[in-house]
Amino acid sequence: MKQVFILRGLPGSGKSHYAESLSDEMVAGDESQFFICSTDDYFYNEDGEYHFQKFKLPQYHNLNLARFINALAEGIPLIIVDNTNIRKWEFVAYTTAATAMGYQVKEVIVGEVKDKSLQHLYAKRNTHGVALKTISKMAYMFEW
Repeated sequence: MKQVFILRGLPGSGKSHYAESLSDEMVAGDESQFFICSTDDYFYNEDGEYHFQKFKLPQYHNLNLARFINALAEGIPLIIVDNTNIRKWEFVAYTTAATAMGYQVKEVIVGEVKDKSLQHLYAKRNTHGVALKTISKMAYMFEW
């Protein structure tokens, strides 16, 4: 069965760790059997340093979606979308494409969105320097 997992959660909630663990569990880390699509990948330079540029976000989301559709077309058995996906419209194109290509789609919320103490933890541990204020705003905007 071909599967797509749409991860949702605040920065620092553990989405990337969850994606890696899921791929290890489901396909024993066999890189030919899974693909993780993360818009964050596009913000890394040649030296592996992360440089977020808000104005590039729409372009990079489109590139990530195109990469996802290519993975569907290749028939990769397990595809994981590792983005915050705060609002439903942010991942509807992924769900629509995956369903059209015969994939089973599962939406997974990683972490606790509304827990204020966890928001503080996420702000401390997220690897991209997203501030608590931004994380709290994202939690407020989160669509169930």
